[in-house]
Amino acid sequence: MVSLALLILSVLPATLCLEVKAPYERKSSDCVTRTEHKPWTDLTPKEKSDYIKGDLCLMSLPASSGIEGALTRWDELQYAHIAQSDYIHGVGAFLPFHRYFVTVHQHLLQAECNYTGPLPYWDEPLDVGHLNQSALFDAELGFGGNGTGRDGCIVDGPFANLTLHFKEDLTTSDYCISRRFNDRAFSSAAKENVDTCFEKKTFVDAWRCYEGQPHGAGHGGVMGTMVNPLLSPGDPVFFLHHGYLDKLWWDWQAANLTARLTDIGGNNTASGFPFGPGSGFNFTGEPPFGGGNSSNFPSPPGFPGAPPSNPSGGFPPFPGMNRTLNTAFTEYFNDGGNVTTLNHTLWSANIMLNITIADVMDPRGGFVCAEYL
Repeated sequence: MVSLALLILSVLPATLCLEVKAPYERKSSDCVTRTEHKPWTDLTPKEKSDYIKGDLCLMSLPASSGIEGALTRWDELQYAHIAQSDYIHGVGAFLPFHRYFVTVHQHLLQAECNYTGPLPYWDEPLDVGHLNQSALFDAELGFGGNGTGRDGCIVDGPFANLTLHFKEDLTTSDYCISRRFNDRAFSSAAKENVDTCFEKKTFVDAWRCYEGQPHGAGHGGVMGTMVNPLLSPGDPVFFLHHGYLDKLWWDWQAANLTARLTDIGGNNTASGFPFGPGSGFNFTGEPPFGGGNSSNFPSPPGFPGAPPSNPSGGFPPFPGMNRTLNTAFTEYFNDGGNVTTLNHTLWSANIMLNITIADVMDPRGGFVCAEYL
């Protein structure tokens, strides 16, 4: 088992040294009481309030995983996503990792912030065409609305004054949650696109489809922090967006459980990520999506680069992405090659024990222990 220092050699400060825990396969755990996963709109006002208080709790709890630069538990969650972004997008582990990551967030809410309610997800097709009116972005019983000003910082709701810390290269610098709603980009969340993915017959085809338009719609529609593939978990709507993607994957699995509870595959290293050939992303939208008739995101100029340098359109360069392949990561996966297997290790920077993809394939089981409504 490679050490964590080698595992993330190219992405972490040289001073960081953490103990690596061996892959933890929870094969015999019992699921006693399943957590209900429900649309945000189905939560009562008290449930909404309690959930938001849970996230605010994580944003105030001191960091405890030994991550250099992390001040809060929320910082640690964002860090875990940034550090391995190259290996959890555009790859076969995309859906399993994010099911794991949503569950890690849930565990923190329940174990450390005493949250006992349902785990909400964003039923996105309901908001196509009127993103700004979504109940999710209500200032009183939601996550606050659109950003304003040059930086796009949100100015209302419970997270208006939240300060994020980790940047793309894992250095720290205070910044706000930003949003710039884009209804045209969000149109890819339309139900017909979801239905297209549901009809796919294999995991690889379904994953590529779901990571494309349904997944990209939530990130591209909210924009700001959410559109940054590394920093996106800084905005708490990230977890409702990925809770929705996880529910879509479960719907697909449930249509043929005999075959699909073990159907996995795909590559461990992305080709053309974040939005190049083979990534599965396919959007039509106005800038920054490349123009009204663009079928794909344009390649980021100067990628990876410094601050955004292309005001006329195109994704800004995100420092820290598209790095040279880190074989320490790929060896740590335990797949024995570049094909994603059920034995693939899922890692959360010591926030929780490592598990394998096998442990999250059936969300009714011991680790996820979920019921989707």
